[in-house]
Amino acid sequence: MKNMLKLGLSLAIFASVACVLLALVNSFTAPVIAAAAQKEVNAGLSIVFPETKDFELAPDFVPDLTSTVKVESLYLAKKDGKVIGAVVQATGPTYDKATILLGLDMNRKITGIRFLALSDTPGFGQKANEPDFYNQFTGKSADDKFVAGDDVDKISGATITTKGVAQIVKFASYVAGEYLAANYGGASGSGEAPVVQQPATVFTYEEAYVSLFPPEQYPDAQFTEISDGLNKIVRSAVVEKQILVTVDGKPVGAMAAVRGRTFKKGGVVLTAVDVNEKIIGARIIELKDTPNVGQLVLEEDFYRQFDGKPVAGNLLINTDFDAISGATITSGCVADMVKIGAVEADKLIEFATGKTTVSSDYSLNYYKETN
Repeated sequence: MKNMLKLGLSLAIFASVACVLLALVNSFTAPVIAAAAQKEVNAGLSIVFPETKDFELAPDFVPDLTSTVKVESLYLAKKDGKVIGAVVQATGPTYDKATILLGLDMNRKITGIRFLALSDTPGFGQKANEPDFYNQFTGKSADDKFVAGDDVDKISGATITTKGVAQIVKFASYVAGEYLAANYGGASGSGEAPVVQQPATVFTYEEAYVSLFPPEQYPDAQFTEISDGLNKIVRSAVVEKQILVTVDGKPVGAMAAVRGRTFKKGGVVLTAVDVNEKIIGARIIELKDTPNVGQLVLEEDFYRQFDGKPVAGNLLINTDFDAISGATITSGCVADMVKIGAVEADKLIEFATGKTTVSSDYSLNYYKETN
């Protein structure tokens, strides 16, 4: 007992000393790091707004840090004591994330942008930090669309990075333009505030039911859980929930929730089919995957690709649906869960109606084991 107490006391002393030392180190290094970061910003100001070297922080600018894209600071660009534009520092999601400096003149024209930080993939996303890419924004208006593949040239193999940077530029230039218009007589904008795309989220089961079987199309629909055959394993995926959907006692569709793997820790996909053996749609109930990459399968543009597909058909990558760039495995695995769910839901309709459904194999992308 004495040895245990002695050991515990020793560990406590060591931990306390370590905490004190870390605090001391931080107290010395934090100001140095902050000064170096500010020096980099100061150097970048005249690069993105080359017409002057006179900048000052806008005294009344309040950063809005609630948006996905965060405009963290705004500098007034001055010449002969007169405000001739602004430079903003903004951070937002790309494939990972990026921080940029962006200059804007009084006519809402971008005078230049530079990256202060970019943590995207070397060899692909890092191409955004090359002049051939970022110089394309110089001369654009804050009122432009900034759509990748339209008025913004995409980086081959880095579509997500391109879209992310374009969104940061659009939002940052809008904020700078509106500030100059409201406070210093800058040109007014021609449109509404840009909508910053928020990360998509999973559905609850209740939300998914209403989304897949909307009341206006399926009035007074009843959702009955079926326990027979629950938790069976199909190609390494597990059927977790089965729901028969009826209106006035007559089956109009069915749903099956399937838990399976993805690139990371997996997820749950709920798939609905109608009595004509068509997939009504799929909704993701749970997903544990890479932010800004695998998580993009939560976007409506991806999961709505399965709408209207025949239960008996295939769901193969690049043939029957487009995978998310950089998330091919997760895309394929979600499609596999949709396929398994569609077949299982179709079997519920067969059981409820006595109608023989079309024979279907699973035609999966990644679930190759047979169970």
